[in-house]
Amino acid sequence: MIVVLKHFKQGNMVYVSHIDLLRHFTRAFRRAGLEIEFSEGFNPHMLINLGTPLPLGMNSSAEYLTVRANVRSAEEFMEKYNAVAPEGLQAIQAFAPLVNPNLAGRVVAADYSVKAEGAIEKRKEIEGVQNLLSIEMPVTRKGETKIKEVAPLVNGIRVYPDAVNVCLAAGNTTLRADAFLSFLAEKIGFTAHVEDLWKYEQYVRVDGALTPTDEYLKKLESGLPAKE
Repeated sequence: MIVVLKHFKQGNMVYVSHIDLLRHFTRAFRRAGLEIEFSEGFNPHMLINLGTPLPLGMNSSAEYLTVRANVRSAEEFMEKYNAVAPEGLQAIQAFAPLVNPNLAGRVVAADYSVKAEGAIEKRKEIEGVQNLLSIEMPVTRKGETKIKEVAPLVNGIRVYPDAVNVCLAAGNTTLRADAFLSFLAEKIGFTAHVEDLWKYEQYVRVDGALTPTDEYLKKLESGLPAKE
């Protein structure tokens, strides 16, 4: 059975690297007595497919992994995993899609929320950024800073009394939320506490529209087609 596990990454677990996260799940599944499909060859290993790496220090309530497991139901899998899961990496929901969802290749966007001060007074200006045809933002990689055009990577911005939420490109093409929100805060003039940034939704594209990943997985569970 294909099982997709949706899980938290929060608390002290936000400092666990992507490769160490893979090791954690391998050990946790063994402790839980879960039978996971292995690769073939000289050095067989559990076939665990994680999503796009989450930047160190970022909290999330919308991380996913996919495995093939010998269990009666996705709920049984989640129950056994949660019995051994450390605080901060507990599962929230489990799905049993009839085909491989290929989330690593299909996720195209994600929602993030950051605590903010002084943003509500500049709501029009902040939310208006998503309609700009050009947003030139400095991006630093390997010590070198370049100007990057990020307007096509911004899908939405909403301002609330104590928070700013953004929907940004994620997956194969990613705009880092911490970098973008820091840039936006400095440009417009408000405070964004990016050290307490939360990722709370991921999207795939279905029939040309951004569709929440949970909704996509439920369609695959029911056998309904989910077009590109």
